Amino acid sequence: MTAPDDSTGFCWASVVLTVLDRAPLLAVPRRARIVCAALDGCAPDAPGRLWGYVVLPDSVRLVVGPADSAALSAFVERVKARAAAGLLAAIRQGEDEAALDAVLRFNPVWGGAIYRVWAAGFHCATLWTEYKLSGALYALRRAPVSAGLVARAEDWPYQFPSQASATSW
Repeated sequence: MTAPDDSTGFCWASVVLTVLDRAPLLAVPRRARIVCAALDGCAPDAPGRLWGYVVLPDSVRLVVGPADSAALSAFVERVKARAAAGLLAAIRQGEDEAALDAVLRFNPVWGGAIYRVWAAGFHCATLWTEYKLSGALYALRRAPVSAGLVARAEDWPYQFPSQASATSW
């Protein structure tokens, strides 16, 4: 899925990338750090500004922009490709069969084994106003608490900016 077509040009966006079959692939700290590193590496190429992200066990949420839909789609695909390359390398090196089962698909028509980390496309919510942007950033910070992963948002290590600098948003 591409970003929504906007006739007025640029806007902010709240984006959700989902792991294939909602598998908790990113629950392992090493893999979550790989995704954080991929996001940090792609941040300079972000259309507009990468306002923040949070890595959850089965998804990645980020707020980016202002950007047009084509630039946003290209950025998200770049992030997915970079993160998938790092994750697949780590999974193939490790001894975690459950993780390998989550990413391995076999079909003779496709040429045998295919490794896929991300579900196709991404979910995107357009944020037209600064009020919507601030609400999306608040929801981003609170996502680990809402998911029941931690009691306080400050305790979740896989996010940017860190909670210490979140007041500067």
